Amino acid sequence: MRNFILILVIVTISQIAVAQHINVNNTELLEETKFNNVSLGDIMRTKGNLSQMSLLFGNSIIEEQNETAPYLAKDLYNENIYFGFEDDTETGNDYYLAFITVKNNSVVVKVKNLSIRIGDDKSKFGKMTMNPKSSSFNFLDADTGSASLSFEIDQTTNKVTEINFILY
Repeated sequence: MRNFILILVIVTISQIAVAQHINVNNTELLEETKFNNVSLGDIMRTKGNLSQMSLLFGNSIIEEQNETAPYLAKDLYNENIYFGFEDDTETGNDYYLAFITVKNNSVVVKVKNLSIRIGDDKSKFGKMTMNPKSSSFNFLDADTGSASLSFEIDQTTNKVTEINFILY
């Protein structure tokens, strides 16, 4: 499972590098981007603390160490959503959010006044620009370019098939 997530993150990063982006400012990113009504800022402020994440996403959250990451890392997840946290100080005292992967359609992601879940039609994005190379809608942190939220679209069905958030 860990190798799959690592490959998914690498593929997503490479697709995002050539993507057309929809810019979001710092407030839109941290406080208005939400996963099941939990702001990205609240998730980041937990610093991967299992007790705090359980308060936000329920007691079904599981924690395990990630031995494949380049830094000290841990994953927190349940059947609906997957969070990766890393600590590049290697102390175990300073974890930061590295990525989020939505696993199914029970998670609603809110960004730019949109509410999107896996399985939704691409028409929910309205007139926003989709990247034709990666078949995705990519929301990028306009201030630093260090965060990206992508919605992958199946070209045959026009449905959202993947939702990933990555911090660089």
